[in-house]
Amino acid sequence: MPVVESTDLRRTGYFKPLSPGGRIERAWAGAGLSLGRRLAMVVRDDHIFVILMAAVVGATSGAAAGLLMTWIEFAVDSFPEPRQTGDVAWWLFVLGVPMLGGLLAGGLRSLARRLIRQPLVLGVPGVVEAVAKRAGVLHGPSGIVCGLGTGLTIGSGGSTGHEGPSVAIGATVGGVLARFFGLGRRRRVAMVGAGSAAGIAAAFNAPLAGVIFTAEVVFGGSIGGDVGTMSVFIPLIVAAVCGTFVSHAIRGESLSFTDLPAHAGLTLGELAFYVVLAVAAGVIGTVFARTVVRIGHAFERIRAPTWIKPAIGALAVGLLAAVFSQDLLGAGHSTVDRALHGELGWRWAAILLLLKIIATGLTVGSGGFGGTFLPQMYVGACLGTLIGSLAALVVGGSQGVGAFALVGMGAIFGAVMHAPLTPIVMVFELTQDYGIMLPLMLSCILAVVVARRISPKSLLALELADRGVVLEREAERDVMQRGHVRELMMSAPAVLTVGAGLQEVSQAALNAELHAVFVVDSDGGVMGYINGKTLAQQVLLAQVHEASTARDLMVTRGLPLLHADDTLAGAMVASARSGLEILPVVDAARRLVGVLRRGDLITHYSEHVLLPREEVVQVRTNASVPDQEVGLGKGIVLERLIVGRRWAGRTLAELGLRQRTGTTVLEWCRGDETLAVDPRAPLREGDALAIAGTREQILRVRAL
Repeated sequence: MPVVESTDLRRTGYFKPLSPGGRIERAWAGAGLSLGRRLAMVVRDDHIFVILMAAVVGATSGAAAGLLMTWIEFAVDSFPEPRQTGDVAWWLFVLGVPMLGGLLAGGLRSLARRLIRQPLVLGVPGVVEAVAKRAGVLHGPSGIVCGLGTGLTIGSGGSTGHEGPSVAIGATVGGVLARFFGLGRRRRVAMVGAGSAAGIAAAFNAPLAGVIFTAEVVFGGSIGGDVGTMSVFIPLIVAAVCGTFVSHAIRGESLSFTDLPAHAGLTLGELAFYVVLAVAAGVIGTVFARTVVRIGHAFERIRAPTWIKPAIGALAVGLLAAVFSQDLLGAGHSTVDRALHGELGWRWAAILLLLKIIATGLTVGSGGFGGTFLPQMYVGACLGTLIGSLAALVVGGSQGVGAFALVGMGAIFGAVMHAPLTPIVMVFELTQDYGIMLPLMLSCILAVVVARRISPKSLLALELADRGVVLEREAERDVMQRGHVRELMMSAPAVLTVGAGLQEVSQAALNAELHAVFVVDSDGGVMGYINGKTLAQQVLLAQVHEASTARDLMVTRGLPLLHADDTLAGAMVASARSGLEILPVVDAARRLVGVLRRGDLITHYSEHVLLPREEVVQVRTNASVPDQEVGLGKGIVLERLIVGRRWAGRTLAELGLRQRTGTTVLEWCRGDETLAVDPRAPLREGDALAIAGTREQILRVRAL
């Protein structure tokens, strides 16, 4: 029987279990719960309540992003910056400072895991995992650790950026405030998204990009079709605006890149080179993603304490900086700024492009803090400089190398994340340059197309796969495409030869447990099949004679032959197109090695795709109070049943649905009116009942 929350306003929708800890913890939790209830009762309108919560989350997330940037600047100033001398002291500084930062970051990570004992959310993958698998439950200490570690890593020269941590911290703020006010699952997930949007908006001073990023990346695979609804977009917009406003109040405009030249209209020759840039970005973006993940796998195989691995990665980054260029240290704002102004030579751009990918993989893969957004832009600016220099040499043009660097930033971002809309909106908000929009849109979209052709998984998807996280939009594909026929097939039943007589065929059809008998030739190859229904139809149509053999009676048209290594997705398509309940599984010589039943395919799909989903529904009690949220749990579904003549005049108590079927009536509607669920009130024909239970329980209800 499903376990649901009470329909009482004081306990549903704005309910959370109070902490079992001490008095102070219980008092704090109780204060938040009481405040959330009182605010809900005052506002009444559920949409306005969510908007107010989003504004609070956005403002708080914007303040957190401002504090993060202030801390990073302080950390950068605190770590000594070596001057280019080449002596022994300089080498010690270039190698020692990143290594010191790596030791501090590793120690912080190890200490946090021991003290917090909760999942650490340190970047976008952690946020997506929390939304998809933990209903948006995030813990405040995780955000604090993320902020402290990011400052240590970037300040000491680690090749990461602050934008990913800004998203994680904003999401943590949203999750913590939602839990404090006792919000239910859907509102809590909405607040996590609002915090993410505010975090990215404050980091880039780009509120619209924050909204698009959250909908496209964070929520893209976690809440399915709800992404496109205004109930999701409005809280994101409100939070992004509030976050940007608060961030401006704390730090001023603080734009990432300033005084960028305006770009004139492009020529046809330049357009061809933007296509080349997009294709190259698709390839380089895929290389970036795979390099970061594979270096992370390599560090996992290193037999060393976890806390020392960031120092090893930082030492390697320092060595690259000492041998090649100190431009590889840190997020790389100055290098990107030079590329956008056309001041980065193409030779250096080629070298820095490759080395920045390696440096980012070493920093992130070894356990350093920070995100990969700015390194992606760094690589994109270098790639754009290369293609732009080539375009200037071949066709000249009016846009200049800086325009190609700007478009390259967006194209690499789109290729790495498989998200074309976010970089388009983000670059436009950063530059306000409409002259760059056409090549930007073309390059971002084409780069994503190329990247998806090379690899179906983005960097985010690869990182989530390492965590064992499968998003809802990927669950069906992964379950059915990763599974193989050999996992579900049954052993081969008895078969008939093509020369079998009528009596043998009839007896085999009657005795067939699987309702089908396959016919094989002299070499054992499957030729067709016979079942009782087909044979009976042939008898009624006088198509059967005493001399008929299995060859004459078998059906050959539309018979698919499966192999043991075929995917379950392919088997499901074959079953649907053929209409057969039993499919033969053969070897390379067409010999029967087993059979696959359609029912087993459907059962596998239901158990691994449908049942693991956890549903949450909004239930109305009456028009004067906000909607109430009810968590159904895994395997529980909500069905709306219309009362017919058999139930009309009877009460829910008389029907005894809970006792007889294990289901629960959550809502009772009569026309546009929502009634209280009174077990003693008589039902009327046409009433609508919302009933929660397993699919088997719902079927039992419909049979009453």
